[in-house]
Amino acid sequence: MTTTWTTAIVASLAISGITGAAAASAASAPQMQTQTQSQTRAGSAFVAADGHTYDYASGTTSDPRAAALLAKVRSLLPADWRARQAAALSRFGVEPSAAQDALGRAIDPTQYQCAPTRLDAFVDGIIADIDPSSLFVLSMLGGFDFPTYDALLFGSQGDALHALTKSSRNELTSSFRAAQKFWDTDGSDIQLMAMHGDVMRDPARLTRLIAVLYGVPDSDAAELAGLVVDVVTSDPGLDGGDNPIFTLNAFAFSGAGDPDPIISSLPDKLVFGDGILEALDAIGVGDVGPRAVLGHEYGHHVQYDKDLFASPLTGPEATRRTELMADAFGTYFVTHKRGLALNTKRVLEAEQSFYQVGDCSFTSAGHHGTPNQRLRASTWGASVAADAQKQGQVLPSLTLDSRFESVLPQFVAPDA
Repeated sequence: MTTTWTTAIVASLAISGITGAAAASAASAPQMQTQTQSQTRAGSAFVAADGHTYDYASGTTSDPRAAALLAKVRSLLPADWRARQAAALSRFGVEPSAAQDALGRAIDPTQYQCAPTRLDAFVDGIIADIDPSSLFVLSMLGGFDFPTYDALLFGSQGDALHALTKSSRNELTSSFRAAQKFWDTDGSDIQLMAMHGDVMRDPARLTRLIAVLYGVPDSDAAELAGLVVDVVTSDPGLDGGDNPIFTLNAFAFSGAGDPDPIISSLPDKLVFGDGILEALDAIGVGDVGPRAVLGHEYGHHVQYDKDLFASPLTGPEATRRTELMADAFGTYFVTHKRGLALNTKRVLEAEQSFYQVGDCSFTSAGHHGTPNQRLRASTWGASVAADAQKQGQVLPSLTLDSRFESVLPQFVAPDA
């Protein structure tokens, strides 16, 4: 039965931006697209090796299996379901995962800094054995974000379903505690947790989640959950939800100050996906990469606490500013002797590899900055740490922000 809290969340989503410009933008929002060795582009559609087309923009396909599944999805969802999907992403501040970025990348070959990366190769590898129809249906339904929403809406630090894996728990927990002590902010209320792909084979958890995201009756949500479980468990390439594509993300969340009491009631979180840890290891930065990512995400919590998201910038430039700041703050922390004291050269080498996921989507509201810009910001953060630690000091976050703002134009000018 739908709980009062769930009903309130649904109402919140329905009210928060499914009208006017938001609906128009959501309806035209690009969905995940990919061009692997088994696919070729054909206008707005993709043609798989078996000849079936998959048009992510229109949600149409010549694949009978995918078409039948998508018809079932549409019969159980409200007419504005894709708008609701996009509005939920916006409402909760959830950004596309690195997997979605890699899947959806339409790279301009003239932009050298956005050439295919090791992460792209990793993503190609983990989707190579997935049936294209499964990819298409899950993408249309927003299924690759389900583990993220599950952790965000229903996860808690003490919940075994969202506990960090044994292999990462000690390192991430100790680094998280070091960040809490390092920064001049109150991070005592931040919950550190994980997201796992097992939710994709759990009908009860999926039912609860789908009911919230799409505002449908529990009976319809349960039917959709069963469809998702069938797709995930019947396709060997999806590994029962354990394919890293479902959890190739890490994110920081804070609902503090949000006018919606439901959003503001959610605890601050820092969430690591199993997939992002696997990817970092696969691209050769498993030694320092997880701690560097934690530094970046904790940097967002510093921004939340000190209200550093506010700026005169708008759109892509605003997002790029906050992401480059988190890059700088994170590297400052992980290389500072009173932080994690990691080897600066190795950290920057690792970040250079990881920042290859930087994008050239200059007009996208989610623009994080190009790989070059992100590396410049991180290199600057490390240099400030080196200077500050000579005096044995940790700069106040607002002082670090002031210095960052003065050099931000230098970071972005060459690629702006």
